[in-house]
Amino acid sequence: MRKSYFALGAVTVSLAFVLSTVFSFFLMEHPDERDREFSLMLAGRVNDVVTDEILRPLLVSRTMSNDNLLVDWLQHEEEHPLGENVLAMQSYLSRLKEEFGYTSAFLISEKSRCYYTYRGFNKIINPLNDPHDKWYPTFIKQNIPFELNADTDQVNGNHWTIFINCRISAPDGTLLGVCGVGVVMDHLKQIMESYENQYGVKINLVDSNGLVQMAVDYSDIQRMYLNNIELDNENDNYSVRQNMRKYRISKYLKELGWYLVVQSGGHRSHSKVFPLIILNIFSAIILSTLFYLVIYLMERNGSEKHSDPNPLDEVTELPNRIYFTEAYGENGIFNTTRYKCFIVFDIDHFSAEQKARPGVPLIKLTADIAKRYFDMSGLLLRWRSDTFVVLSEQELGKSMDLCRDFCKQVNEELGITISAGLAPIVLTDSIKKNYYSAMQGCYAAKFAGGNRAIIHQGENL
Repeated sequence: MRKSYFALGAVTVSLAFVLSTVFSFFLMEHPDERDREFSLMLAGRVNDVVTDEILRPLLVSRTMSNDNLLVDWLQHEEEHPLGENVLAMQSYLSRLKEEFGYTSAFLISEKSRCYYTYRGFNKIINPLNDPHDKWYPTFIKQNIPFELNADTDQVNGNHWTIFINCRISAPDGTLLGVCGVGVVMDHLKQIMESYENQYGVKINLVDSNGLVQMAVDYSDIQRMYLNNIELDNENDNYSVRQNMRKYRISKYLKELGWYLVVQSGGHRSHSKVFPLIILNIFSAIILSTLFYLVIYLMERNGSEKHSDPNPLDEVTELPNRIYFTEAYGENGIFNTTRYKCFIVFDIDHFSAEQKARPGVPLIKLTADIAKRYFDMSGLLLRWRSDTFVVLSEQELGKSMDLCRDFCKQVNEELGITISAGLAPIVLTDSIKKNYYSAMQGCYAAKFAGGNRAIIHQGENL
């Protein structure tokens, strides 16, 4: 009898070991829907980070290319000596660079081919003699309003930099030149690297040909092509390619003109990992006991609840971006006609102002004043840092009056200034497009010196 039990136990142990091995192989090679959803969620988070990191300098460059003073100066450039032009442009570009904290700011005149930077006159653009200058005629021939270009910055130690090139045209459409700013990739690289290390993924930004424009490994930039990805600039959705446990997710970033590609090895949920460990370590235990432990662990993992993100900002007690995303979804459209105007405002020179007044909570005090002006006529949110968003129920004219009064009151009470951008809400456009339109107005106000509100009614990015 003892031998029979021993034999039965041996058969049970062997069967448990075989089943656990087969089960392990099946789970390792066949991802389920949870793996796919995790990969899509991660790609969405990376999308938001990358877009926010590059969008601000893009909006500044677009605003710069439409600066009437700059257009007029280029039209009459030959009326002034080179030395005077260099000083004027150096002052203009250095002020822009310092205002927004970018690595570089530049302007190229089509008429003279002079390359001006924040340091002064750099050179005469000549693609025949300098291979670095080939980008200029290539960009001009495309006849597009702007592009993002990854290249080394000759002016700043050949660091890899994202240059935002914007076309400058006269009112009649004549090409006047190209302007823009440069942002060193190091900060974006650190963000991408932290995601790659934490989640075991590979993140790239590529152009319409699949050529890598941004990667954690700088040696891949402008050298490596990604194949087998969906390069569809008409599709706003994520494209998913699956190979065993691996996913390759791509999305066209319409605001930037590049594609985001996230290559994931799949996510193994706790409900799978723990049973696999139990099955392999305790294969000698009676099968019924093993199944009991597996079920217990699966139920325990399924009952774990993660705390929901806080939809209220702790500093100002205002709804925050999490609240807005849950309520409306940034990629969706407004499903109500209640709101008439989108407003974005922030504090001018916030870092310097706060540093000069240690202990004074400028963000909270600004929010308290904003509540008096906007709480009764719309939805006021703290978007990020010193940036706020208002969904105004008032028409554009009345919203503009509120913004002007608000800017004046903040200046009187706190001694700081506010830049605000307004845009009429277009119900047929996505919420993100409406936000970008108002943000352009905010940057135009800041670019004009701050302490004002500007309505943007042009084409959204």
